[in-house]
Amino acid sequence: MEKIKKKDDKSNEKKYLLSYEDLWKSVIRPPRDNYSSKDLGCYSFICHSKNYTRKDFDILGSNGNILKCTFYEQDEVDRGEKLSMPVIIYLHGNAGSRTDCLKYLRVILENDINLFSFDFAGCGLSEGEYISLGYHEKEDLKIIVNFVSKLPHVSSIGLWGHSMGAATGILYSAIDTRISCLCADSSFSDFNTLAKELVDKKIKIPNFIFSAVFSFVRKTIIKKNGLDVYKLKPIDEVKKIKIPTMFVHGVQDNLINMQHSVKLFDNCSASPKIINFFDGGHNTKREKLLVEKILEFFKTHLNEENYQI
Repeated sequence: MEKIKKKDDKSNEKKYLLSYEDLWKSVIRPPRDNYSSKDLGCYSFICHSKNYTRKDFDILGSNGNILKCTFYEQDEVDRGEKLSMPVIIYLHGNAGSRTDCLKYLRVILENDINLFSFDFAGCGLSEGEYISLGYHEKEDLKIIVNFVSKLPHVSSIGLWGHSMGAATGILYSAIDTRISCLCADSSFSDFNTLAKELVDKKIKIPNFIFSAVFSFVRKTIIKKNGLDVYKLKPIDEVKKIKIPTMFVHGVQDNLINMQHSVKLFDNCSASPKIINFFDGGHNTKREKLLVEKILEFFKTHLNEENYQI
């Protein structure tokens, strides 16, 4: 009986270790989106009777990782009298990639706005082992904004982020006045709160047990990539944002509750600020009317003279 008990103990210990590993990996090592270069589209193409060029770049990130980037730009011959054009930088979610922007590519280009997208470190085809849900990503975004702002024919820059990308956009927009406007789709407000909500959905555990387990997860993540999850609080940084900001969230979002965006909106110091809810979940296709509202928001605020680079 003793041997059987010891065997069961080891089995339980193994299950615990596996579940613990799953916990920290779910934060900083989600599944990587694999795709090929051809999935990004043609290098020359026509959209709404205008000619566009796709340009790919390799940019050195803040931690020495190569970031894979793509710029979709209207050809100079079709710009007419426009010497420069606004650019949206699209920021994907934790398990996404720069291909996530493609579902919005045509509607963005239709509105005479160019599009820049990239894989965060640890995502897609970019180098890097781990993500950090905005903590290190905001430093990479700084490098990307520096690069985009120096490209020829760029008049202004807006950020459009989803999930982790939305949190990154909030953290960054609080510190860089070159950003004209921000659309934050399905951001979390405080990671500690989000983690507790996600755990509660799967297993009901007392707060003191969650705090103990989360403390171990935090220490492991700090050791792996220097991320202190206790400091992941877009709710604190959103108070510093002054530029026009639009929050978007699905009513049926089962990953990040829409109350996160409500809290962000309530605490945001931006002027103007807008919040839009839609029927759908975290990763469901955004309805046409909502996308049109987002593009109208970008058109309005990217073309304001006050925000020209």
